[in-house]
Amino acid sequence: MQFLTRMLFLAFVGAAIGWLTNFVAVKMLFKPLKPVKIFGITLQGLIPKRKYEIAKSIGEIVERELLSFNDLWDRLLTEENRKLLLSNLDLKVKEVTENKLPSFFPKAIKGMISRYIGEIINREVEVFLNSPSNEMVEIISKRLKISEIVEKKIKSFELEKLENVVFKVAHNELYTIELMGGVLGFIIGVLQAVIIQFL
Repeated sequence: MQFLTRMLFLAFVGAAIGWLTNFVAVKMLFKPLKPVKIFGITLQGLIPKRKYEIAKSIGEIVERELLSFNDLWDRLLTEENRKLLLSNLDLKVKEVTENKLPSFFPKAIKGMISRYIGEIINREVEVFLNSPSNEMVEIISKRLKISEIVEKKIKSFELEKLENVVFKVAHNELYTIELMGGVLGFIIGVLQAVIIQFL
């Protein structure tokens, strides 16, 4: 009876310590948001402390592993998007030629000019779209740094908002981490009781 009491006591103490340790560890991902000195030691949450470093890393990972410029380019240039682009260009050419050419031009001439310009533009755009290695695309890919866009967005995120997003998305996983601390603590408490009893 004394062994069972000791085992349960150690198990529940271990569970409480394990749960509390993991609970504090999870909270310290964000808390404290600003550096705080306690007994000469500066404490700050992991994510607030390394926000800029994390933002840079995430930006690089997104561009390298998830969404490169070429992926974006390929996605933009689906057959449907090409048709839509060329169709809109045709409409724009017609609108400009009808509105900008002098009114004394006959409608038939305006139509011929519109078709001629439209064909040239469509042909050139097709050449451009079918040559992803051309100079313009190279320039755009160098200027459009997805990693920098992602990094800038994360850096501009308010820490409280970021904390809410993380805890909302990973609530179940973080709760499981806390719970597992309690379970492991409980098991360790039982093992301690057994070791004390039989050694």
